[in-house]
Parts: sequence; structure tokens; C-alpha cells
Amino acid sequence: MTGSGRTASNHREISVSQGLTSLRGNSPAAVYVFAPGDDYFKPQARDAARSLVPENMRAFDYAEYDGVEESAEDIVEFLGSPSFGQGRKVLVLDGLDERTAKRLSAHVPLFLSGPLTVIFADPARVPESLLDNAWVITNYVLPPTDVRSWVRKRVGKRLIEDQAVHELIERTAGSFYLMRSEIEKLLAYTDQQITVRDVREVVAKTHTVAAADLVEAISLGRIDRANVAVADLAAAGVSDTTVLYDVEMGFMRLLNAKLVSRSNRPKADLKAWCLRNQHQYLDDRSVTAVLAAAAQVKLRDIELLLDRLEDIEYGTKKGLISNALIALEQLLSEVALTTRSA
Repeated sequence: MTGSGRTASNHREISVSQGLTSLRGNSPAAVYVFAPGDDYFKPQARDAARSLVPENMRAFDYAEYDGVEESAEDIVEFLGSPSFGQGRKVLVLDGLDERTAKRLSAHVPLFLSGPLTVIFADPARVPESLLDNAWVITNYVLPPTDVRSWVRKRVGKRLIEDQAVHELIERTAGSFYLMRSEIEKLLAYTDQQITVRDVREVVAKTHTVAAADLVEAISLGRIDRANVAVADLAAAGVSDTTVLYDVEMGFMRLLNAKLVSRSNRPKADLKAWCLRNQHQYLDDRSVTAVLAAAAQVKLRDIELLLDRLEDIEYGTKKGLISNALIALEQLLSEVALTTRSA
């Protein structure tokens, strides 16, 4: 998705650029849902929302809540109270738990009665009747030229190779939060031009990127690449639970890509499924890559791999498996034997 559009619901899907522009404009929308997405954008959206309320009225007409159940009554009270300033009130909810969302669903008219309400929350937790009237940020993918330009600005007067910029973006999954800290490391590590070799030595792949590499490598039968991906997962230093979740989500995405291609359904169906069930936006390039990988593997093999991952997860939780990464390496060995005997 590269622009705004309507879905079966009444909410409007927009990109993060459109959302921030709207918030900073003269006629902001009533409700925004900034999720899922990169934390880099949340402070920008919050600052834009705060600026809509005069500074001397912010103690009365601006409020932030974390969205847990204990704050539900305070949220309702804030929404129902009169404005002390120019009629504009701004509410920021940085997350909603299920119980709070259920309680707030009875007060949707209050959210829509004021000039502006801003919500940072998982769309799955926002009451459906409120989501129907929201502007939902579904595309956090900025034009590549903008991302590259941002990287070069952060580097400042130092030179950086074009391929190094590309490698940095790839390894951090385009996360501005991660790129910011990794650029600081690169500046400290190097004293001249930043090369692609520097990036590969300094910047570890994020666990989500490493997991995606693993799933793609297995689907293509590239056990050598899969072993590298497991090593990258180990270097990411995340918990067994996170590793298994990332890998399982990758195979679930692969499974649905296979089903989409077999039934000749449009790519948009795969995008919609990923956004609804995995809270992840896939651009056209990512969709093409997933479909290409799915074409190289049998549906039954994907299902068997998911069964094995479920066994590993169960064994990890019950203490029968001490390390998920070792179990994944064992799984790769099994896949390699199957590949050679096929």
C-alpha cells in the first residue's frame, strides 16, 4: 500500500507520512491509530498532537494514559469533561489492554464528540466501532530515498558508501530507533569513510531480520544460509520465546503465501492477512519475496515445520529443551537430510 484507501470497514488507511502531515495541519482527524509501527514515529506524533493544545491549557485539555484497566475511569472522565481552552482536547493512549478496550467500547461517542483524540494502540485492541471512524496508520514504509537521506544526515560530514547505507537499512529492518544507535557505533568505530565491511562488522542483524532470513533459506533449501541465520539469531541475544515467535510467524506467513498462490488470490489478500493477524505491513517487494519463497516449498513441508516448531516451543516451556537455538540447529540437520534424500 503506497497511498490512502478504504477497506471494508469505514476507517481510512493512511501512511505514516500522511498521518503526521494531517496531525500537523489545520484540520486534524478525530481519531488516529498509530500502530503497528516503529517507535521512532511515536514521539513525533505525540509532539504534533500536544502542539494542537495551547501551552497554557495543556494541564486541562491534554492527557496521556498508558491504557491499562486502572486508567479507564480517568479516561472516560477526561473525555466527558468540558474544554477549558479553545474547545480542542487531545488524549494520547500509548497502548490498550483487552479489559480497558472492552470497557471503553461503551463510551465510543465520547471519543468522537471532541475535536481530536489520538490513540497509540494495537488496532486489534481498539473498539471496532471506534476503529470504523479512525485514520489507521498501516504503512510505515517511507520512500527509500527518504530513508537513505536520513542516514546520510545522521552521519553528518563523514562519508559513507552507498552499499553501506543499504546494508545498514537491511540489517536494522529500517528501524530509525536502531539505525540511530548503530550509526553512533559506526562513527566511533571508524575514522574515515564508512564502508559496507564496517557495517557488517559492527551492526548485527535484528532478530526479526535473522528469523526472516532463516525461514527464506529453509524454504529455498539453502542450509548454508540457514546456518548463518541461526548464528545471527544467536548474536541478536534475544530470549528463546522471541526467537521461536519470530520463526513461527515467518513460517505462518510462508504458509499463507502458499495458500494465496495456490488459490490464485491477489497479493492484497496476503498483505491484509499479515496486517490483521501479524500486525505487520508488507510492501510490494516483501510480498514478492515471500511468494517466491513459498513457490519453492511444498505445503505439507511447511505444515511439518510448523509442527516441529510447536514441539520445540512446548519442550522449551516444559524445560525438556534447554536452548531453542540448539533445537533449531537440530531441525536444520533434519531438513538437510530430507533435502539430500529427496
